[in-house]
Amino acid sequence: MDTDSMRAKHAYLEALTKFGRGEVDVLVGTQMIAKGLDFPGVTCVAVINVDGALQIPDFRSGERVFQQLMQVAGRAGRGDRSGEVFIQTRTPFHPAIQFARHHDYVGFAEQEMEFRKALEYPPYRRSILITWRGRNDEKTLFVARKIQSGIKTDLAGLAEVGEVAPAPISKIEHFFRFHSLILTGKVLECGRRLRKYALEIELPEGVRMVVDVDPLMLM
Repeated sequence: MDTDSMRAKHAYLEALTKFGRGEVDVLVGTQMIAKGLDFPGVTCVAVINVDGALQIPDFRSGERVFQQLMQVAGRAGRGDRSGEVFIQTRTPFHPAIQFARHHDYVGFAEQEMEFRKALEYPPYRRSILITWRGRNDEKTLFVARKIQSGIKTDLAGLAEVGEVAPAPISKIEHFFRFHSLILTGKVLECGRRLRKYALEIELPEGVRMVVDVDPLMLM
């Protein structure tokens, strides 16, 4: 089950119905099968290659993996029989895996808050993600660096402005993507100063810029 195989109108319902009736013994899928499903007969759940999600360059990657492991583990053993959960990983001692293994939400939250406090990541500071995209990578990067230079000057003393770098997903639908992450304790003042870049500066043809305050994803 994934977005490609579930395109037909009733494909999702039909697949779950067959699985619930026992006509299908094994259900393989993406995150769409990790939560919200209640099948008492499921006694084994496996998470394949969890490292891919842990290695995403986003400070929330560990939090997301912990949530997903807790959710998917809850799919097994919901009936009279106990269940097992297998996790494939090269980093078995990662905090997200170990705390999920022991169903320790409080422990994970305390560890995660210590990590974020040390680096002053949210919630200790607010984040602003600026993304530039364009069909020509050199042109887009040139524009991004030029604008970011002005942003650094305008936000001096107010924020930590990251360098322009290729986004983790560097190209989507023929558009090259670059971004810069800003961390600040004065988000309103930063937003006011960024307004001219988002709304007033005329960008070269083919280049777009997006300012996202408190982004949910850094992709």
